[in-house]
This record gives sequence, C-alpha cells and structure tokens, in this order.
Amino acid sequence: MSLLTDLDRGMLDLVFPRDCVVTQLPMDEQGMLYLSEDGAQQLERINDPRCYTCGHPFDGILEGDRTCPHCLDLNPAFNRAVCAFRARGHIRKIIHEIKYARCPFLIDDLVSVAIEDALIRRHLAGAHLIPVPLHQEKFNQRTYNQAERIAEIFCQKIPGCTWSRGLIKIKPTPSQTLLSRSERRRNVAKAFQVSPTAHISPNVRYVIIDDVLTTGATLHACAQALRQAGAIHIDAATLAHG
Repeated sequence: MSLLTDLDRGMLDLVFPRDCVVTQLPMDEQGMLYLSEDGAQQLERINDPRCYTCGHPFDGILEGDRTCPHCLDLNPAFNRAVCAFRARGHIRKIIHEIKYARCPFLIDDLVSVAIEDALIRRHLAGAHLIPVPLHQEKFNQRTYNQAERIAEIFCQKIPGCTWSRGLIKIKPTPSQTLLSRSERRRNVAKAFQVSPTAHISPNVRYVIIDDVLTTGATLHACAQALRQAGAIHIDAATLAHG
C-alpha cells in the first residue's frame, strides 16, 4: 500500500490499529479495512419485495404491481434503480461520515458488501456508470465527490463496467436534506447537463450512481439530462435508499 493510499485512509491508521466502523471493535485480519464481518452482518440490506422502479423496500408480502406511489408521482426518467441498503442505523451514520467527516475511504468496504447482492452485480455488469456530479463550489469545499468514488470502486469489482464524468452540475443548489418531496424536485430541476467532452450513445446502457436515493429527484434530473443528449437506456444505483 502506497503512502498516498495510507494518507487517504486516514492519518491515524499510520499509528493506531483500526476499529470496525460498526462494532467499534479492533479489526481482525481479513479483506476489508474498516468493516468487520460482524459489522457487515449488522448493515440492513434491501431485499425483495422492492419497488421495481426506485428500489424502495416493501415490508411484508406484496402482490401485483411493484411500483411504489412515489414513482407513480415522479414518473422518473430512469428505468430502474437498485439500492443495496436501507439508509438508517449504521448505514446512515457511515454515509454521514463519508460525506461530512472527510471519510471517503469508507466507501470501499460498503461497495464490497453491496456487491454480495447478485441483483446489484447483474444490474451493473457491462454498464457505463455516470456519477451524480457536485457543483464546483461544493467540490472545492469537500475536495472529493463520493459518487465518483463509488463508481470507480464498482468498476474495479464488476466485470465490464466503465465510468466517466459524463454530467456536470451547472447551478449550485441548497441541500436537499430539509426539503419536501416537491421542493427537492424543483431544487434540482435543470441543474445538470451532459459534459461537453462526453459522447452519449443510444446503444450504451448508462447507470447513474449516487450514495443515497431519497425521493429520486436528483437521479431523475440527471436522467433527463442524459435523455436530452440522446441516451435511451438509463438506470440508476445507489448504496442506500431512504
């Protein structure tokens, strides 16, 4: 492991042993660096039944249509989104650390656990991944885009995946956190466009990548921009839903 990688994973790692981000117990000798096997088992996965469009989990037994009311209202421009975990409990805490506590290295282990799901592997295989972009002002503050790292690690682990910065965010928007469903949609409307250097093909299947799907408004706005540029086959994937 290079010094730059060590620095990326946190200066304290150079001096102190790591603890599992979930159990807070010392890591044992295994493949992952910040998530133990016991910790991974405590992450709340999304299993079927789930909304076929946005991946929203349905509790209990579902009969008939597998489209949730949120998607019927939004009518998203992407075909299908698949999400690995519910965005609550340990997952919510980890994603908060990734986004706001300068811990992008935690993404690597989350992706490793996420792709244990065969549906996610099938959903991403052979696709071209496009991460949701940050506006330049936000990027300058954070210095990294967590969606880009998610896409990069997916491509390292899923055969046939490629990724690029195919979209740019052309206007800054307030945080979506405290906004209602309709406010979120208005907030990101026309906020994205295809990068001038991107080549969008109607023959390629694109998968928009983000950390969390809440209402689907951001992924919808990104998919609209891709469709306007000629994309036909557009899906989405996130680490968490909620």
